Amino acid sequence: MEGVGVREILVSALEDQDPDVRKAAAAALDRLEEQGSVERLIQRFGSENLRDRVQAVYGLGRLRDQRAREALLAALADPVVDIRAAAARILAESPDGRMVEPLIERIEDPEAIVRRAAITALGLSGDARVAPFVETALDDPDPAVVRDALEALSRIGGARLDRVLGFTEHQNPRIRAAALSVLPEARTE
Repeated sequence: MEGVGVREILVSALEDQDPDVRKAAAAALDRLEEQGSVERLIQRFGSENLRDRVQAVYGLGRLRDQRAREALLAALADPVVDIRAAAARILAESPDGRMVEPLIERIEDPEAIVRRAAITALGLSGDARVAPFVETALDDPDPAVVRDALEALSRIGGARLDRVLGFTEHQNPRIRAAALSVLPEARTE
């Protein structure tokens, strides 16, 4: 479509006398530019350069294009820990319900940084249905992962009281504080 002067038509329409036409032209121009951005970012994501790949993940996270979401799914399963962590972090900034299941899978990631980012993203999702999955992270050997899981549970609610109660007496004060914040929303079942 670009070959037939679509961009030029849209730019010209930005000067139309009618405000609705100008508004429609601006929105269409934004969509056209976003399409080009997705293609450039996907190309950067395929780069050998780690920095380019991480930057591409963050860029893709700002776009609402289906291809960008597919690239983020691929990033969550990437063999490079920095890429997986970046994908989980960007999803925490803009939670997407379609990404919940892949984020749940990252709770079992071999790298704590990825587990933490996934747990944070799930906590920001606001979906109490993920609580049982986040609760599994309470058994993590890394205290920072446990603290993040408690903080996520305090945001989403739905945690079981019996899973959280023991952490209120934990030796780490940050874990104790996080556990206490979960108690008002905890279930007694």
